Amino acid sequence: MKQFLTGLALSVLTAPVQALPPEAQEAWREDLAVYASELEARHIDLHHTLPEAIFQARLDAIIAELPELTEPQLIAQLMTLHHELGDGHTAIPLWGYGYDRFPITAMFIGDQLLITGLREQDSEFLGGLVQQVNGLSVDELLSRLAPIAPFAENEGSLRVRSSAYFPVAPLLEAIGASDTSETLTLTVQTASGERDTLVLPARPAEEYGPSLQATLSARESLDPDAVLAQARGLSFVYDADHALGLIRFDRYPQAPEMDQFAAEVVSHMRSLEGRNLVIDLRENYGGDFYTGLRLAHQLNLLDELDWREGVYVLTSPLTYSAAMSNAAQFSDILNARRVGEPTGATPCGYQDMGQFSLPNSGLGVTYSKRQFCFAEPVEDALAPDVLIPVTVDQWRNDEDAVLDWVRSDIQSRQNAD
Repeated sequence: MKQFLTGLALSVLTAPVQALPPEAQEAWREDLAVYASELEARHIDLHHTLPEAIFQARLDAIIAELPELTEPQLIAQLMTLHHELGDGHTAIPLWGYGYDRFPITAMFIGDQLLITGLREQDSEFLGGLVQQVNGLSVDELLSRLAPIAPFAENEGSLRVRSSAYFPVAPLLEAIGASDTSETLTLTVQTASGERDTLVLPARPAEEYGPSLQATLSARESLDPDAVLAQARGLSFVYDADHALGLIRFDRYPQAPEMDQFAAEVVSHMRSLEGRNLVIDLRENYGGDFYTGLRLAHQLNLLDELDWREGVYVLTSPLTYSAAMSNAAQFSDILNARRVGEPTGATPCGYQDMGQFSLPNSGLGVTYSKRQFCFAEPVEDALAPDVLIPVTVDQWRNDEDAVLDWVRSDIQSRQNAD
């Protein structure tokens, strides 16, 4: 980390930059004063990892450098400092900040960077492995992204969040991963094994999502016509061959919506005589875990379920915050087996996120209000009972190995009966 900060400072001093004008510097001085005072007032235990004196010295160093910094360089340094506070819910996420992005999504899988989303015109590179980014190796890219990655609590979420911020054009330039925020040059080993160059132009933030028309997933797609119940962030389908109900739980709705959805699921499971149930939390970043408990409360009424072996919770490094909490709770109160990969959140740590914005820049800052512990023994991730690592080939082939294992487990029990 110290080496990264030194390198970032050197790049700031040596690169040709358009530094903040005097009026912007003064506005940022006001913002950084608010930043420090509000964090001190709101966080439950701000200096649990980074001592107050060190925090203040590093903040003072950023303030002293303001005349030499561009705004993205300043924000990158502030994200680095904020990251060092040491809990994932204390973050600078750049929500709505409007930075240009390169039209790509990618995922760090082990020591590989897999391209998972592109424009249709670049689809020949979909499923390729990035070899270099503007001349940097993938390992070096990760080492530069990791110190700024928000919402990172362990190695899994560090890679997930580094992947998510990789397309942010001004940040790549600010951390020395690019000489420009206008284009991104990638050396890619395509899925066919060929080596080629992909050049991507930066696009406005509002165009980013719609531009990604070619995508991969390592999770089974749902047929919209097969959905029997749904709410915001929730879908329920039924697999008659395995007497299996599948709840895809990606977002947390309001409590009344959850109550209505859960009641519909219970009704369908009873009428269909469902014996098995999956709650898929693999792409759930969190919300209000008490809302998740409302789902569990109604599911507990299903006497028809195989309560000894028929309930499964699916997790991944994207499973975070309340989703991790509910995964732990469902293991206890629904006797669910966790299947998949370790969660991106630690089961014992700081949660319950609050947020404020800096008055001049509008930059959003989040912080932790509570401290919880959901599982023993204490590890930096909630581990699955059945570990099924997701591989590059599974992404390329749209293969859901986790759900395949669940169906195989149900089939083996059906055959035994």
